[in-house]
Amino acid sequence: MKQQINKDNPWSEPIIKDGLLVEISPVDWQLLTALVANIDEQGECKPSLEDLCAVLGLADIASVSKRIRKLEKKTFESLPLITVNRSKKQNDKGVWVFTNNQYQLHPTILAIFRIPLTRKSHLVSEDD
Repeated sequence: MKQQINKDNPWSEPIIKDGLLVEISPVDWQLLTALVANIDEQGECKPSLEDLCAVLGLADIASVSKRIRKLEKKTFESLPLITVNRSKKQNDKGVWVFTNNQYQLHPTILAIFRIPLTRKSHLVSEDD
């Protein structure tokens, strides 16, 4: 039986016709949803690993990191589903420590959740 695509539903086209859910696992979808829920008013997504661990109900940060690394390798429509920018800064004692990761999400994920593409996540220039 062929699936009907609801043109008024932003989820239908990428999920049903384009096969997004065939490409990712339920665990990937859960992580994407948690990341989208952490996009702020400026369009930035930089939740701490501790926050993601709590939201996802995981036992440790290593489990979150493993999920992020796995999702970084996945693509949809020739673009990565997420891009992670990792950075370090010096703390008060002069020791270099990791800061919160900043995540850029695939434009289709943003469209599904009705996040405007004018935000800073995976912006595509007119030259591309």
